[in-house]
Amino acid sequence: MADSPRRPLLNPVLRFTQDPKPKRVTGGGKSADSIIGNRLDEQREALAQTFRTMAESVVNQPSFSGQVVVYAGMFEDSLAPSYTPDDLFHPIHGARLIAPHRTGYLIEFQADQLVRLAEQIERTTRVKELVDISRVQSARFFSEENARGGRKLSALWDAAPEAEDGRAFITWLMPLRSREAGEHLIQKVAGLRDNAILSPRPLLEDIRGALDSSVPAVMRRSLQAAASEGDRIALAMRDYRQRGHARATFIIPSQAALAQLLASGTVFRIDPVSPITSTAPGDGAEPNRPLPADMSGLPVVGVVDGGLTANSYKPAEAWRAPAFIPDVHADTKHGNQVTSLIVQGHDWNNNLALPPLYCQVGTVQAVPKHGSSIFVDPQNLVAYLDGLMGAATNTRVWNFSLNIKEDCPLDGVNSLSHDIAMLARKHAVLPIISIGNKPGGHIQPPADCEAAITVGGRQHDANGKPAGECGVSLSGPGPSCMLKPDLTNFSKVRVIGGTVTEGSSFSTALTSPVAAHTMARLRDASPDLVKALLLHNADRDAFDAKLGFGTPAVDPLPWECRPGFVTLQWTAQLRPGAAFYWELPIPASLRKTGKLKGAGALTAILNPHPMVSEIAGMNYFSARLEAALQFERGVTSNGDAKFHNLLGSLEKERLTEQQARELDHKWSPVRHHKKSFARGVQFDGENLRVYARLFSRDLYLYGMNNTEEVPPLETVFVLSIGTGDENDDVYNELRDELGTFVEAAVIDTEIDVEIGDS
Repeated sequence: MADSPRRPLLNPVLRFTQDPKPKRVTGGGKSADSIIGNRLDEQREALAQTFRTMAESVVNQPSFSGQVVVYAGMFEDSLAPSYTPDDLFHPIHGARLIAPHRTGYLIEFQADQLVRLAEQIERTTRVKELVDISRVQSARFFSEENARGGRKLSALWDAAPEAEDGRAFITWLMPLRSREAGEHLIQKVAGLRDNAILSPRPLLEDIRGALDSSVPAVMRRSLQAAASEGDRIALAMRDYRQRGHARATFIIPSQAALAQLLASGTVFRIDPVSPITSTAPGDGAEPNRPLPADMSGLPVVGVVDGGLTANSYKPAEAWRAPAFIPDVHADTKHGNQVTSLIVQGHDWNNNLALPPLYCQVGTVQAVPKHGSSIFVDPQNLVAYLDGLMGAATNTRVWNFSLNIKEDCPLDGVNSLSHDIAMLARKHAVLPIISIGNKPGGHIQPPADCEAAITVGGRQHDANGKPAGECGVSLSGPGPSCMLKPDLTNFSKVRVIGGTVTEGSSFSTALTSPVAAHTMARLRDASPDLVKALLLHNADRDAFDAKLGFGTPAVDPLPWECRPGFVTLQWTAQLRPGAAFYWELPIPASLRKTGKLKGAGALTAILNPHPMVSEIAGMNYFSARLEAALQFERGVTSNGDAKFHNLLGSLEKERLTEQQARELDHKWSPVRHHKKSFARGVQFDGENLRVYARLFSRDLYLYGMNNTEEVPPLETVFVLSIGTGDENDDVYNELRDELGTFVEAAVIDTEIDVEIGDS
């Protein structure tokens, strides 16, 4: 292999440091105009009769200190957060909203108040209650069938893997609002112990014996802290008491015991534990490949896969975790293949347009072979990863070339995906996760992890450049308005042993080095900023369910500006209740013809935590972002300057909530707008401005009463604008105009790579 010549660094991305100008805005509320008049009388009668009928049979329903759980479905035109029926289902009427659920809401009802609510529905003249009555379509008790997700009991039982003393299920306990009801539920669960439910073994019990002096002290202490000797059911009860909801792995000894658990009413949702697998590996002998002579200064990627046994890649191993999966069960062949691409994928595939970026790896042996009978408890895996991420603080990018072989339901986020997102936010790391391979109809967990870059497959053309969709990789989009996959990369590649293989596992492995080097190059790098730069640098103009936002460009790299363009990045803390504006002078090259002529892209990523809820289904995100690049033209009726979107969203006020979710992915934490305006746009003034606004919903999930209680949420922005003509010095024009409000976003270092002989 010949050495790659050193390429001079192009203009680095600039960090924009100017504070925004907030402008307070007020949202609308329920008014007489919100009442659907042509169905109000009909719904008064129907809902009143429904609650009277429910009152007659309430004694037969599971209850908790006199509280029962009801599902209220909304009409399709009433799904917007502004129509949340919290005035009708209010504590003064013996009701409290629990959580959004499917196309409606779960409600905790005081059983002896159902008749009184029926009377209130018939006689109320309160406008807000009338709005709710006209928009609530139906109501019924939450049932055992709902907890099963509509599956037959026998099918649910047969789908669960065998574990010691029974079968393993992921179980969500019914979230309840009142403290007394919650304590009664805990008592009911205690009564089911040793009969209907059994506790799995303590967390990380299997690897405690391996935590000896051979494991680095920091990793050993971190894993010991993540382990727990406590009873798993007792830990779930403690979690439930603190948060009002909990999820745990239960071992259920028989189908009859499963029926008993469901009949108790303590379960909100239950799913069989699903196996975690890698892509089917190929065959091939281990090669002798040249690696850099000294890899100690290269970025480290944590590789959560089948492990590493190839001796030729031991020099690239920065650290190795105690094995989560024993050697006899681990998919080491797949682990070797993925590692070979992360360390030197461009060498194995020098016919493809891949950047020459070497990496070190941290080895996490956590994926079993296909067909292995070993049972992987997802909560145990999460505790293991928590310990490793807490110890390997120099590892900011983690590669997950693995999937659960089932389609993600679009009405909620998978539990493992949610847990990985929580780990990513806790440890400030960026997961890179494969979307999954066929057979299958849709994105597979944990590809629906909001904090991750989800990667799908893509073909290459005769010149080794990105081409059409991959025939093996699955497609998106993801649940809860997520735009998944985020990126795609080459999926048919050559790996260790000279084997040519195909799958999204390998697309993911080719993406991780770009992310790791971007993280290493940036000052004050955050996972969301790295994700935003990779999406911003991808080759498509708009999201596609099969190709995502495209493939990151090789030249320039994500931390560099394209010739004829300038790229700014910045981070802001946003809250609801205000619009935020950043003003930018228009570079001379863009307005030299008297019109705005050029192209631009704006990428913004919201960190939605803590405003996410795994019990909220399609309403997983309780905060969303609007962002646009705007130009001035004309005046408003008040005589103020009027601004229009140069790069921005659809006009959502013309869409129903359902249309906005489907067409514009309204509640996605990623906003990406890219457009050419080469034909010219008339404008006034000398400045552009970036607009951003945060919205929130379902505040009751977090014990909040109004938007003023929502904490500031971090948002990263990346903006590129220019003419595309390398003779136009757009970069220096804007940098000079902004002066002290910009600085280089890139650490001024070069990573020298000297290739060794072996």
